[in-house]
Amino acid sequence: MTRDHSTKDGDPLGRRGRDSGRPSPDEPAAPHSRDPAMPPASGIGNARAASARGAPVGGDTTASLLIVVLNYRTADLTIQCLASLAPEVRAVPGAHVIVADNDSGDGSVPRIEQALLDFHWSSWARVVSLPRNGGFAWGNNRGIEAGGAATYVLLLNSDTIVHSGCLSYCRCVMDADPTIGAMSCKLLDADGTVQPIARRFPNPVRHMLCTTGLPWHFPRLFGWGQLEYRDWDAATQARDPDWLTGAFLFIRSDVMERLGGLDDSFFFYGEDIEFCHRVWRAGFRCRYDPGASITHLGGASSDPSRMDSNLRSLHAWRGRYLVQRKCYGRPAEVLTRAVDLAACAARLLWMRLTGRQHEPRYDDMRNALSILTRRLDRTT
Repeated sequence: MTRDHSTKDGDPLGRRGRDSGRPSPDEPAAPHSRDPAMPPASGIGNARAASARGAPVGGDTTASLLIVVLNYRTADLTIQCLASLAPEVRAVPGAHVIVADNDSGDGSVPRIEQALLDFHWSSWARVVSLPRNGGFAWGNNRGIEAGGAATYVLLLNSDTIVHSGCLSYCRCVMDADPTIGAMSCKLLDADGTVQPIARRFPNPVRHMLCTTGLPWHFPRLFGWGQLEYRDWDAATQARDPDWLTGAFLFIRSDVMERLGGLDDSFFFYGEDIEFCHRVWRAGFRCRYDPGASITHLGGASSDPSRMDSNLRSLHAWRGRYLVQRKCYGRPAEVLTRAVDLAACAARLLWMRLTGRQHEPRYDDMRNALSILTRRLDRTT
């Protein structure tokens, strides 16, 4: 399963992210100390500990790197991803791959399993067929549980192509600095454009500023409210951002266990923001390093042939407010949703008054207003 992290209308999360190696100013914490009020997000910690005590389903208990690739009706892309991983896995002793299939129901599992046989990848990769499509966070957590113990876990989208030396580089960075809890590398579009995958947290103030557009209308006064980092060359400069996209997330396993994995209550969108928030709260850092790179094609599992666009929008809006609730509390969720609702209604009214009802943007805003005025219950 893959996600498109664009900031276009289909994704309202405002996915944008930090300057120093200190804990986030949103959530200061003592180094390496878990917030006792922060419960694990899932049962993954217990499952991983159990795997360490016995023989895991995935194999070697001393593996250095477990790579989880989540597949949802993207068999061709997953096989392409595995092909790019083949030489990289061999360069990292003990690395192995779990392809977790989120109940694709389209023949993905036998196709991928046949590719493992045809290309002799079975020694380092296998497929785990999940009983339902529980979403991105749930599927990755199940993949981690099936993979067994490892020093590091890499969550990797199926629509990615891993470049030469990437895995070894990231492992060296993590080995050298135990204060890094999670890291990502440079993600490139198919044309080589650098993707903005490291952003500031959308705390309630930034959220509301971006909703009103003030950081762009009055950048000298409100530019600090943008979620993107300004005056930063992501192609060449490393930094500690607030959060990193989940398309490529290289995580220290003991941090993953301490935090309980990704939060299963997120189906699609927002789980990477919330997870990175907990990484900072636990006293670890999130790190972006462009010294390694991958190509991220983007949006494969959420394209219209695999996911209805209205359902995708519903998951995106729901993830938007789950981030607020999980990271900043229910009052933040209520307040930011009210601001979004008011801003959406005001824009619709203005477009009607100015005779712009026939523009595509008008339909987008009307659909958004329809979603915002309903219960955002989980829909799978």
